[in-house]
Amino acid sequence: MLSQCHDLTGNSLLTSFYVVPELVGTSWSELNSRGRLLFVASHPERFADSVVTEIVGYSDEQGDSPFWDAIGRNFFDLNYAAAERLCGLKSRTFLAELMPHYPIYVPLLPDAAQEAMGQVHPRAQITFDILMREGFETDHYIDIFDGGPTLHAKVSGIRSIAQSRLVPVKVETAHSSDVGKGGRLYLVANGLLQDYRAVLLELDWAPGRPVVLSL
Repeated sequence: MLSQCHDLTGNSLLTSFYVVPELVGTSWSELNSRGRLLFVASHPERFADSVVTEIVGYSDEQGDSPFWDAIGRNFFDLNYAAAERLCGLKSRTFLAELMPHYPIYVPLLPDAAQEAMGQVHPRAQITFDILMREGFETDHYIDIFDGGPTLHAKVSGIRSIAQSRLVPVKVETAHSSDVGKGGRLYLVANGLLQDYRAVLLELDWAPGRPVVLSL
């Protein structure tokens, strides 16, 4: 049975981001996914103890969502793409509040809609996998529009946050720099609220000492 709920109200929401097709599957996907988590680590007072994120659900090559077609389209004279555009202009809550609040029996839905429940769109699979490695979990929550999974995690249990470290930085000559000397790849952020920046750096660095950078 499907029913609307507000169980996740009060959690912080990680919004989505866009990576141009030629960079999908590269380190840029990792940078965008994990860089925002370091922002949470730097400013915990601005976030709830738990975070959630909505993963794009299944739609076919024509952009049609079987889950939306089986439910939402019966109440709005909109196809899935138009509904998503409207959500972008207003909010997902805007349409969700207009949806019926009575339960829906899953066995009464078309097979295609049932199969789409909890499924990840191929273009969102990399982000889904990254977040699962970070410690996010799936549960019985799905998106009201396309049936995609909703992930959630305790902030304290997210890998990039739990393993993050505040490290002093020294600026010296390029010859002394730790950057680009065959070391490990690190995600490094400046921790600022305004002008926040995060980069991936190959560092020959050992815990317990400053990171040496060059201008």
